[in-house]
Amino acid sequence: MSDTTHSEHKSVPLAVSIAAFLILFTILAVFADTFIFILGTIGLVVTFAFYGNESHSDNHH
Repeated sequence: MSDTTHSEHKSVPLAVSIAAFLILFTILAVFADTFIFILGTIGLVVTFAFYGNESHSDNHH
């Protein structure tokens, strides 16, 4: 069996998260129509905000 547990997280550097967000946002801006752009932007913001809060709280415990 493996010695690693499921509670261990390797955090992604902030620059990588920002780059991923900008790349996905650019893809939405170029290829999506207005409705999908709005929904996709909301989805991106919620997803990255949740991930940011989760990784931020892990560093303080």
